[in-house]
Amino acid sequence: MAESGGCDGPPHLQASESPTAVSLTVRVITRTEPDVACPADARIGPARATLHTVLGSRTVTDKATGRRLVVRKE
Repeated sequence: MAESGGCDGPPHLQASESPTAVSLTVRVITRTEPDVACPADARIGPARATLHTVLGSRTVTDKATGRRLVVRKE
């Protein structure tokens, strides 16, 4: 799940893979123009990335913080 706001485009999830780990980075591009007010809303929605190989037992971390993330299998 990723958060974005009033002038933000949809979140883009980027995955960096190694044999033992996957690091995730969420990118949100804010589109603003001079003299345009952005709505004060927040959206939370899914962000997806396709891995080149099966996740298996690799750990998943937030690339920005280094924190390990919980993986939910659907």
